[in-house]
Amino acid sequence: EVMALTRNESRVIEKVGVYDGFRPGEHAALVVNDEIDLRMFPKHWVYGFAIEQETDRGMRRTIQVFDAAGDAVHKVFLREGSNADAWAPVVEDLKIVDQPNTLNVSPRKPTEGAKGSADQAERLRSEWDKITDTHQFLMMTRRIKMNRLGA
Repeated sequence: EVMALTRNESRVIEKVGVYDGFRPGEHAALVVNDEIDLRMFPKHWVYGFAIEQETDRGMRRTIQVFDAAGDAVHKVFLREGSNADAWAPVVEDLKIVDQPNTLNVSPRKPTEGAKGSADQAERLRSEWDKITDTHQFLMMTRRIKMNRLGA
């Protein structure tokens, strides 16, 4: 059992559970179970660090993943009830042997501005009512020639 943490400017999502149900994929990988529902896009998972830090509460172990711009993408924290004996084999399995001494971060691409129009509002609402899964949203916006900010 670990804590999975994902954050952005407006939200912090912490889930406690196990990474069971992993499904790999070139474009997207998934961990889906009762506790953790995580969609991963491997092209954005550029740098990863296994960190062991002594604190006043004992050893803190985390795996932290960053994108090409150096922004945190996802973090995994061992908890008091975690299997600490499994830590070293996981880190060893994920480790890149030939590691560079510096990171080459690149500037974040600007976000595409809102693409949509008020005269599409009724169609947007109608299509929205048909969505049964959040992952259908982007396909819906493409169909009506909008992007997520425009919608």
